[in-house]
Amino acid sequence: MRLAIVGVGNYGSRFAARLIQAGQDVTLIARGRTLERLRTHGLTAIQSTTTSAMHLDTVQATDDPTSVGPVDVVCLCVKLYQLDDAMDVARPLVGPDTTILGFQNGVTAEDRLITHFGAAHVVGVGMGVASVPLAIGEFPQGMSARTSVIVQVFKEAGLNVVESANVLEAIWGKFILVCGNTVCALARQPAGGVVQVPALRQLASMAVAEAITLANAKGLAFGPESVTKADQLWDEIAASNPAARPSLLQDLDAGRPLELDAWSGGAVKIGQELGIPTPVNFAMYAGLKPYENGKA
Repeated sequence: MRLAIVGVGNYGSRFAARLIQAGQDVTLIARGRTLERLRTHGLTAIQSTTTSAMHLDTVQATDDPTSVGPVDVVCLCVKLYQLDDAMDVARPLVGPDTTILGFQNGVTAEDRLITHFGAAHVVGVGMGVASVPLAIGEFPQGMSARTSVIVQVFKEAGLNVVESANVLEAIWGKFILVCGNTVCALARQPAGGVVQVPALRQLASMAVAEAITLANAKGLAFGPESVTKADQLWDEIAASNPAARPSLLQDLDAGRPLELDAWSGGAVKIGQELGIPTPVNFAMYAGLKPYENGKA
């Protein structure tokens, strides 16, 4: 399979390294210092909760997607606020039979990809977290020959992935969790720190409950047990890796821009559209808003 990966940060690097090691034909699309580093030092993928660290001395990397041409699969591994630019970069990689996967938090990426490339090109992706695997399926529901092939290729590369008949539910399931995870950034605490403070744990559960209300207003069917499941996942993460820091907290600590629209800020916007109050998510969004554009 010919794949192109746009966005070679922590997530894109882990995907690329394992797919390349598994023998897939992967080209990395990068610019500036990232491209220079790939060409001179190769690709380094850091360890995650489900994958080990890995280094490849030589990879295919370019800043000219036109020189690559259409591929079988394009993986857009960028933050939600970088998606518009990534879609423009990816345009030369898309042919009549190309499938596009967006690896973003939040619940808006697939709709934006469909607007840009057309529904026939887009497959849904529900992002994984901890023991919850990445979910891939036709958007909004269904499975097909192409989703089966993509999932098989990813599994053979050692990635934690499942094929989903209801990927829209998986996308919202991850969004519900990250609304709660916003509390880590607000309090500047890792997962283990949040679990140790009952008030923070309660705040996370309240944010999750608000997100569930939004999901159900959109036609999904998350029951009250979903809050319990989110709490259980907190316990799992805190027990296995108490120092775990969600990407929003990592970006905040590093002074990078924040993808608030994919976390509690996204819940606030959806709530405004639906006329549903989201006071807990609004408070966390407001508390982080001064840092949205990055601040050292």
